Amino acid sequence: MTKINLLALAVPFFIGFILLEYHISQKRKRKLHQFEESIANLNVGIAERVTDLLTTGAFYFVFSWIYEHYAIFDIRPTFMSWVLIFLITDFVWYWYHRFGHKVNLFWSVHVVHHQSDDFNYTVSTRITIFQAIARGLFWSVLPLLGFPPDMIAIFLIIHGVYPFFTHTQLVGKLGWLEYIFVKPSHHRVLQ
Repeated sequence: MTKINLLALAVPFFIGFILLEYHISQKRKRKLHQFEESIANLNVGIAERVTDLLTTGAFYFVFSWIYEHYAIFDIRPTFMSWVLIFLITDFVWYWYHRFGHKVNLFWSVHVVHHQSDDFNYTVSTRITIFQAIARGLFWSVLPLLGFPPDMIAIFLIIHGVYPFFTHTQLVGKLGWLEYIFVKPSHHRVLQ
């Protein structure tokens, strides 16, 4: 199954969670969604997803080249290497996001994500087309460490779902997990 087919299958999943979040917020009498903001967020996200489909192949080629010529280790897909790529990807994602706030060049491509007045699942889709390129630069550390490009591609498809769930006000603190992973309470600025 190609990435395009996986993306097509994921769209109803994301829309379902957006609608579920909207429904729960209405039941709790919390105004977390403005229609115009949600549509704007989704439109920006559609443009980024289309761009990402175009850049994914290019970055796969770059990852293959880095892996073949500069890989520090020879990491094979095992249970422990999948756990390791999960932890390293979360760490790299943290720094990618932090650079997006602290380094002017990266802020210039990340700022659109923070221009919504709302904070809900639709905001997770509000990513500029330039972030597809910026992300690829950060992910380049994975083949350098020795993760095979196929393993990276599979994991990044899975990882693409994770940040979506960090954009909600409906999930509270998650105990000890707060010290290890990026959670909604880290990402939001309560209004």
